[in-house]
Formats: sequence, C-alpha cells, structure tokens
Amino acid sequence: MPDLKTTFMGLTLKNPIVVASGPLTADINSLIKCEQAGAGAVVLKSIFEDTVNYESSKQSTNIGDYIKESDFSASYVDLEKGHYVDQYVSLISEAKAKLSIPVIASIHCTNTNTWTEYVKRFKAAGADALELNYYPIGSHISKTGEKVDKEALEFAKKVRKVTDLPFSLKIGYEYSSLSSISHGFCKEGVNGLVLFNNFFHPDINIEKETVCAMPGLTHADAYSESLRWIALLSADIKDIDFAASTGVHSGETVIKMILAGAKVTEVCSAVLKNGFGTITEMVSGVESWMDRKGYKTIDEFRGKLAQKNMLDGAYWERTQYMKNL
Repeated sequence: MPDLKTTFMGLTLKNPIVVASGPLTADINSLIKCEQAGAGAVVLKSIFEDTVNYESSKQSTNIGDYIKESDFSASYVDLEKGHYVDQYVSLISEAKAKLSIPVIASIHCTNTNTWTEYVKRFKAAGADALELNYYPIGSHISKTGEKVDKEALEFAKKVRKVTDLPFSLKIGYEYSSLSSISHGFCKEGVNGLVLFNNFFHPDINIEKETVCAMPGLTHADAYSESLRWIALLSADIKDIDFAASTGVHSGETVIKMILAGAKVTEVCSAVLKNGFGTITEMVSGVESWMDRKGYKTIDEFRGKLAQKNMLDGAYWERTQYMKNL
C-alpha cells in the first residue's frame, strides 16, 4: 500500500487532500464527515472581517434610541463583534477536540488591525495553522501595481510579527510579477501559498438591470492556472509550501498538482456537488495510480514535472497556441 503522507507548513497530513474553507467546514458534523471520508486536513470556513463589522453595525441599529445615543453604543458593537468571534473560537476548540487531523483557521482580511486580535484567540483555541485570504484590488487610478505589491508584502510582514503560528496566504494571480512577489512573501516568513482563491465574480442581470453574482462553484477544467504557477514556482521557492486550489475535482487532478510540485490540494466544489464520498474516491485514485506506477511515497514524484526539474520547462511559460504542423 503506497504511503500518501505529506507535510504542509510543518504539519503532518495522512494524505494531500485538504477540504477547503467553505460550507463543508462550517460546523462540527460536516467536519467529522470530512475526516471520516479520508481528508488529510480541514480549513475552517472563513471568518469575514467585513461581515462581522456589517452584522455588528446592523444589530446596533436595532437597539433603543437611548442606547444608540449613549456612550454604550460603541461598546455594544464591540460586544456583537465579540459574539461572532466567540462562535468561531468555539468551532476551533470543538474541531480540535473531535478531530485527529490538522485544523486550519481561516480569516478573510480587510483591515490590517482588527484581524490581529482574532489570530491570538485562534491560537489559544488550538488552531494548528492559519490561512489568510488576501486580495488587494488596485481599483483606483492612483494605486500602482508597485503599491499593491508593497502593501501585500507589508501585510505578510505584519502577520509574521503578531503570530508564530504557521500561516498561508490564499491569493489571486493578478500581481505585476507573481514570481517576484512569491519570493517576497517567502522572505517575510510566509509558510504557504494557496494558488488560487476562487473569488466572487460579479455579473449583471440585464432584465432587472442589477449587479449579481455568477455561480460560485468551480468546474473540473478550472485548474490550469494553478497547475501552471505551481510548476513555475514550487521548485524555485523551496521555503514555501504550495497548495493547489480551484478546479480540483478528481484524484487525477490531485496527482497532476503533486507532479507540478504541490504539497497539498484543496477541494470544495467537487465535494459540494457530489458528496463526501468524493474525498474517498480521490484518495483511492491517488493510491491506485501510485501502485500502478510503482511509487511508494508522495515524495518520489512530487515536483517531477516542475519547471526547474525539467530539461525543457518552457512549456509552462507558453501562453499562446502553436500551430499544429
């Protein structure tokens, strides 16, 4: 029987299949099912700073006029924020008590100050690591690509200063140079990069003439950019562990990502579509392939097809179709 054991950010996982942050990791019953199906680790559903702030403010509008006009109003909002964070801390504690696999807490960061308090409480509750969703948008004409990159690196530096927990950044690829900034993240002490986040995609309803959201689940053919960039970066930046995300729907895709150099793969949409048994099928698919190929451990083929490990790795840089002769 092949050994699927792997490591990610210093954590030991029984296999490289991690259930990503989402509905499947929002409550203890689903988390238990993830482990029973064979997951190597779980990333708890993200706590969104902007959502916590919004809900807290909304609740404060429902209290009496006297309280709203009093000095207690600001304290009330803080108490409401504390309530949401308390719920998340309780989930971490319960997950650590009932699961034997690593539990990674997740924060969607919007403010460079508020989330630092979350981190301290998550560590105290027993979180094994952190995954931080970070996606700056240079939407204003005055915000240059250089400034976006600088803010991202400053963010990473601040995280490293406030916690000694291992942490990963779940990012997009819209940087001026993904390779350069990944090297920068490494220098600032980032332990892992998750490539890539499946972001909210806005759309327009032409009948209602309103802004709406595109469907949020990924498809099985959506993994190409993650595969490309892991192959380009993994063998070159050895002090960061890479996790593949977006479009991981089968054991075959898991194998591809490991061949490109990923330490783990994050799955969500496939399990939401097809059930927890999908995790079991992925694990079995990787085992069967390793048996057929004669691999005893994951390390024997991890990064085999990363750009730096190939005689001709230029294929990973190709962006245009070539005419077939």
